[in-house]
Parts: sequence; structure tokens; C-alpha cells
Amino acid sequence: MKLRRINVLKTDSGINSQRELLARCNQAIDLTGVRGVRFCGELKDFINLEKHLHDLKPGISFLGTGDFHHLTIYFLDKLPITPQLLLFDHHSDMIEPLPGTISCGSWVRVALLQKKIKRCIIVGLNPKDEAISDKGFYGKVAFFPENIPHEKKLSQVIKQVLDSPEPLYISIDKDVLSPGESFTNWDQGSMTLNELVDFLKIISQTKTIVGVDICGEWPAPVHEILYTAQDREKIKINQEANLKILDGLYK
Repeated sequence: MKLRRINVLKTDSGINSQRELLARCNQAIDLTGVRGVRFCGELKDFINLEKHLHDLKPGISFLGTGDFHHLTIYFLDKLPITPQLLLFDHHSDMIEPLPGTISCGSWVRVALLQKKIKRCIIVGLNPKDEAISDKGFYGKVAFFPENIPHEKKLSQVIKQVLDSPEPLYISIDKDVLSPGESFTNWDQGSMTLNELVDFLKIISQTKTIVGVDICGEWPAPVHEILYTAQDREKIKINQEANLKILDGLYK
């Protein structure tokens, strides 16, 4: 199943200047003044998101920079079923959270502990990520680090996705891409944009997808007048990546 609806969450200025992307979106919601969203927040604060996002319909949602990746939890909460999660990320986002909190670095662990997902497949992460050696979620998480050759990784990931009966939720952090293919405020991996699109094209044609989110924007200054030439170029390249990701999901 192909999702056609495009949502943009204006969490910071990282996506506000991507005019071509904004022109294609069905709904844009301003979250810049919402408390407890960036980096880390209390789980109870996520209840407050409902009053801002209650009209948001399922689709492909852009979250902003990687600082807001834990907003994925909100979208998982809204699903009527429990999906498997396919995560493209240079980080596992499985660090131990402080009690009662959630962060952009812990949300996958929270999703597993709270049974918001059946299982998780993480593609393109740093092979030194500590979660790879963590046996606490044995059988619930499959890791495909960036040092596995693309064709081998592609075939193995597709097999795992198709072998599981649950529908699929896809979450993409563009820090999985090599520098130059995108620009983020976190250390980046080595996947090419074409390799990422390879996954998306095959999966979108063969699997029921119940939601997608995308983060990893460049954290530009709040006011566009303060943008440097480098800011503008990085935003331009990120927009090109976002549009190509959308095309991969549509085809």
C-alpha cells in the first residue's frame, strides 16, 4: 500500500524553507512553541501533543531535525494495530531513558518496552553502536550495520520485512546517509540516497505500510535572513533528498 498524504511538523526552522516540499504537503502544523518536545521530554507531555495533532491524518510525516525523532512514538500510538518498525538510522536510538522520559536517543527502546511495535529492523547504523551487543531484546531487534554490503543488506532486510506478517511502519533519519547526500546535526553514516531509495521502492510495492516519518533536517537559524550560503545549500540538498525519498515511496 502506498501512502500519498504528506504532513509537515514545523518543529523548528530546519524545514521551513523547503518550499517545494511544503507546496506538496497536505497539512503543516506549527509545534515550535510546544513544551518538552526537542531532544528529551517527559512521557506525560506527549499527551499534550494530542491537542495540536488530533486532526493529523496518517501518511508520510516530516518531523524536522533528528532532535525530534522521538515524535515517532506519537504516530505509533495512533495506529489501530501493532506494526513492525523498519528504521533507517545511523544510531539505534536504544539508550536507557531516564524514568518517565523519552528522547531522540531512547524512543526505540521505549517503543519496544511499551509494546508499541512487534519488532524492529534497524538499517545503516554504526557498527560500534552499543545496542548491537545488548541481548535484552533478543529476537525483537535485527541490526544491519552500514558495513554490510548494500546488495546483501537489501536482500536480507527485504526478506525479514516480508517474512513478518505485521504491517510496516517506516522511520527514516537522514543521518543514515553519507555527508553530501544530506546534512544533519548528528554524525552521519555511509548509505547513499540511491541505496535508501532501493529499499523504499521494493518495500512500497510489496508490503502494507501504515505510516512513514522522516527527520534529519539541517538546523538552520530561526530567521531566514540569518541564513548563511552554507545553510541555504544544505537546505537545498536536504529538500532534494526528501523529494527523492517521496518518489521512492510512491513508485
